[in-house]
Amino acid sequence: MSRHKKDSNREITAAEQASEAVGSRQALKSERTRTDLLRAAEIIFARDGFEASRIEDIAAEAGRSRGAFYANFDSKTEVFLALRSRATLRHAREVRERVASLRDDAARYAAITRYIVEQICDTQTQLLQIEFKLFALRHPKMLAELAEKHLEASTSINRQELSDLFPEKNESLAQTRSTTLAIEAVLEGFALNARFSPQVLDESRLQEIVPKLLAQIFHYGEEN
Repeated sequence: MSRHKKDSNREITAAEQASEAVGSRQALKSERTRTDLLRAAEIIFARDGFEASRIEDIAAEAGRSRGAFYANFDSKTEVFLALRSRATLRHAREVRERVASLRDDAARYAAITRYIVEQICDTQTQLLQIEFKLFALRHPKMLAELAEKHLEASTSINRQELSDLFPEKNESLAQTRSTTLAIEAVLEGFALNARFSPQVLDESRLQEIVPKLLAQIFHYGEEN
């Protein structure tokens, strides 16, 4: 090979490496922007509620432009669903950590129910989810699509977790979807009413009632 060709090959290789480096930096910057926007959305949603929140405020909170928002998300609904997916993954990880050292099914089930009660007490998160669903109900043309996307954001994760934690259950996708919504009904319904009448539905009362309902949802103990 001639010296000219060798030099040319070295130049091409250097150019490719430089291009890859630029692409890597851009991908990192894009991921950082997306993360900043998601964090900002959590703040704005909690402060203003889902329907009243504005894209401009989310972008401003993140220190980004409106254009940067639309470069990463199509709408605030997409942001909410992305946050929902992240939260579901976080919850799955936290549940797994709690039961990792437990070998007895009863102890594992008790740990999961305690975790769910804790999530009920995180009323801000649950009320925001209720508000999102009310938004969908107020916009019938969007309802079916939003409901499906909402389920997609959590069902696949929940199905894997339930399969791993309770392999004998072997739920179908349809069963997991109904289980997911049933758990959400417990979370959201109790969170709403605990905030409405905290003197009646305090944490001790929740600890007494919720496990019984979850036992019905999970069909726990039926085989015994």
